[in-house]
Amino acid sequence: MALIRVEHVDKSFATRHGSIAIMRDVSFEVQDADFVAIVGPSGCGKSTLLRLIQGLDHPTSGAIYFRDKKVETVCPEMAMVFQSFALYPWLTVAGNVAFGLEALGWDKERINAQVERYISVTGLEGFHDAYPRELSGGMRQRVGLARALAVEPAVLLMDEPFSALDPLTAESLREEVLQLWRDPQLPPDAVLLVSHNIEEAIQLADRVIVLSRRPGQVLAQVLVDLPRPRDRKSTAFYDLTDRVYSLITEGGSSAPARNPLSEGIPPAG
Repeated sequence: MALIRVEHVDKSFATRHGSIAIMRDVSFEVQDADFVAIVGPSGCGKSTLLRLIQGLDHPTSGAIYFRDKKVETVCPEMAMVFQSFALYPWLTVAGNVAFGLEALGWDKERINAQVERYISVTGLEGFHDAYPRELSGGMRQRVGLARALAVEPAVLLMDEPFSALDPLTAESLREEVLQLWRDPQLPPDAVLLVSHNIEEAIQLADRVIVLSRRPGQVLAQVLVDLPRPRDRKSTAFYDLTDRVYSLITEGGSSAPARNPLSEGIPPAG
């Protein structure tokens, strides 16, 4: 049983000038223990797709399933980390991490224990009482990560989480996310990452879903069969980067979806 199934999803938005198609006939699966990245040109629907998967928005047609149950409302077993941090400025670090737990109705003692655990896991010790304005970008993103992990989601959704950070901070957080995902004692079971950075996607993911220009269609699902830690200077890494880049730049909005079998994995659905 797949953890997530996206089946023939279309999404359009109504405007005063008519309907705009954002994505068309998107299908793929995410399994337990997967780390999947979604890449594609700006405006192809990557971030919208994450919102649909979590249940924050609904497809125009098609369906999304979580553990074989159709996603029709916000799924409590998924959590999102945003590019813009999305922290509550009036809450401390501890308050931000606790926010989702309070919404779940946990008692205070259980919340405090969970907050302590994930503040420690994400390297935020000593910053319990700090406010977001007092933190660097990297530390703010750690708070966002701690808040997402504290609810112990089965799926961690990440919407370009490193793009607002300086290169060294982004690299450090990428490695930490990988360590968290590979730790069987910690959530999540799977990670779904949206990125505009092809090298980042190949460094982190085991599979890269490539979307076309708007309306976004699945051009290919590229298997990243490279050992970890991955060497960005290796020929194999370069070849995969070039392959994904070529798919994005050559795949037009009117191009038919490529057969995922040609990219090393079976098609979804």
